[in-house]
Amino acid sequence: MPVATPAAPLRPVPDDFTARIETALGTRPQIEALVDRATRAGLDNIFLVGCGGSLFGFGPLRVLLDRSPIPAFTVNADELLTRRPAALGARSFVVISSTNGGTAETARAAAHARDVGATVVGVTQDPMSVVGRACPELVLHEGIEAKQIVLSLIGWSLLRALDAAPDHTEAMTALQAAPGAFRSAIEEFEVDLDRIAAALHSEPVVYVLGSGALESAANTLAMCYLQEMQWKHAVPVGSGEFLHGPFEMATEDLPVIVLIGEDPTRPMGERVLRFLERYTDKVHVVDGAMLSLPGVPEGMRPFVGTLVVSSTLLGRLAEHFEAWSGHSLKDRRYMWKVDY
Repeated sequence: MPVATPAAPLRPVPDDFTARIETALGTRPQIEALVDRATRAGLDNIFLVGCGGSLFGFGPLRVLLDRSPIPAFTVNADELLTRRPAALGARSFVVISSTNGGTAETARAAAHARDVGATVVGVTQDPMSVVGRACPELVLHEGIEAKQIVLSLIGWSLLRALDAAPDHTEAMTALQAAPGAFRSAIEEFEVDLDRIAAALHSEPVVYVLGSGALESAANTLAMCYLQEMQWKHAVPVGSGEFLHGPFEMATEDLPVIVLIGEDPTRPMGERVLRFLERYTDKVHVVDGAMLSLPGVPEGMRPFVGTLVVSSTLLGRLAEHFEAWSGHSLKDRRYMWKVDY
């Protein structure tokens, strides 16, 4: 039997990979200044607003803000518009996320938040996009890793301003080490990611599990990378819910990817792994505990590891799927092509 080989070359890592992350770190003074202005005026709550991958990308920030003394809500942009939560008002801090800035409903949500007097901060790549123009304040980035750095800086700045970040200095040390940590992750996981894509690219369906911030990452991998970009059936399930119904689908030939980190929800991932290893021969694991994370303080490994798994490792896994399937990550049937 001939040995299977990828259908297309694997994309090279961009030459400016670390430079993009370093540039994102340079937004810290801008972010701290706008957060300080907002908190001096008084804040009642925080809203994280976006759609699709941009909404899922809030996962690490959403969990970080569990420490906030004021409530934080993660809301789909269209739901913000249709539900009109009463908590949204002049004392709200609203983070609007849209990678390319072209999502119309996110732009409308930004305009609504602006109109009720909230502090509105857009995180995007294109200041001239519809989202960029709708946001009074913009923090620009380039790339999924850079975006996670920007969102993390916003989160830590809010916690510091709200007196909820006694470990702020340690967190900033960890973020300064991020360019090397993100880059080394590719080298450390390249073989494993290739193995996963080789095994699963031709499977009819793949389940993706994650807990805590990595539940959002499971949504990103299943819905954005596999469904949207690979036209492949995929099912995202929270690890905490898998054993409450979806596990009935587990058979010896069910392909599953489990995302697991070093955060407090790790026991949830370990529990589903113990179950899956009994009932399927096709379980694959992406484990943040296996990252070296050079320069990252020990206490910040769960935080930075989640950023790396959510962005670099999943993005690189998608590129391995692209290589094995031969289906470009840029191909779309409907997105940006038809009215919807």
